[in-house]
Amino acid sequence: MRNNERSTHFFIPSISDLIKLIKIDSIYAKSNPCSGKNSPRKENMQPCPESADKAGGDAPSQKCTCRVPESTKSASDRGITGAGVTGSRTSCVSERGKEHALPQGASNPGLLRYIHNAARYRIPQCFEGACVSLKQSAKNNWVLGHSMSFSSVSPGGYKVLLSYVDKNKVIGLPYFVMEAAPGGQMSCELRVGPTQGTRATVVAQLAEAEIYSFESILDAYFNNFTASIITVNREFIALHYLQAVTNKISLGAELVARGQAVELSSASGAARWVSDDHSVSATLGNRGLDLCYAKAIKPFLTVAAMLEVGFAIRRAVATLAYEWHTDQWTVRSSVDSDGLVGATLQRALGGKNAQLACAVSALLNHPNDKFRLGFGVTATII
Repeated sequence: MRNNERSTHFFIPSISDLIKLIKIDSIYAKSNPCSGKNSPRKENMQPCPESADKAGGDAPSQKCTCRVPESTKSASDRGITGAGVTGSRTSCVSERGKEHALPQGASNPGLLRYIHNAARYRIPQCFEGACVSLKQSAKNNWVLGHSMSFSSVSPGGYKVLLSYVDKNKVIGLPYFVMEAAPGGQMSCELRVGPTQGTRATVVAQLAEAEIYSFESILDAYFNNFTASIITVNREFIALHYLQAVTNKISLGAELVARGQAVELSSASGAARWVSDDHSVSATLGNRGLDLCYAKAIKPFLTVAAMLEVGFAIRRAVATLAYEWHTDQWTVRSSVDSDGLVGATLQRALGGKNAQLACAVSALLNHPNDKFRLGFGVTATII
């Protein structure tokens, strides 16, 4: 059983991980310092430039925003033990929004699904095989990309990507991206901002001329709290609420209702305490416990510890991770109680007419005595 579960850690970075050439701003709380050098749990191939690192915060400030590979992205992913908040493992987080994007005097705490990001973004998302990607930005708002990947554990091949983002707007909306493969697989994502304080996102995945996955997310930002509605196909609906009690303390709740498997419906409470260099967050419900801690030891070094306990499956997983970064490279490494040790190195190579970057990944599964190695190169034509 463990072998099957752990095999899902290997994936090929899709070209959509490498797409963003500009900033897509979101609204974040003044009470939650940005986490600087974080990057999403799903690795992007381009190292992030440095910024002031803080362990606290709802979501990091990152100039090379990235997205989860469409083959693995689903808001229904609740982590290894099923104890996590809906969407917390898969949601993309972009750079911290400008202060003028907030209502005057606002101090909203960010979104509930990002409550553990300060710790989780230190975990390297290892990949296997090789990936070569090329993207070119036109003078208008369109970006065209190509990717070729090779792997022995997951399907590879060629992919083409087309995206649109309004560079003239501060928040970078509307935003659209489409990724397609020669076999007919396609994924599309559309994000709009109906009002100053709302964001709406729709993600669809198609195969054999049929829609096999459809997700929608509506986020609303208020002066001192946020609310979200997440739906996935006709399987379930999740309601999120997060309230800023003080500048450092936030409390929230999640309700998940499932249509077919009613017994999997859940309710949970959440809490977070942050400072300039610490972050402690926890969620507790009938499905399990999720506890995270992060600390910025030095401006270039951050450590994190996580504990996931699934009550239904009677399983617990503890993880230790760290992140070490400079202007040109970023190293992330982690080890968990299942005997899995992983690390990634991201390096910016520079270039005159094209920005080059590379990534190296290594993953060792001690119980299975298996080792996986990955290497990727990205070229962005300026």
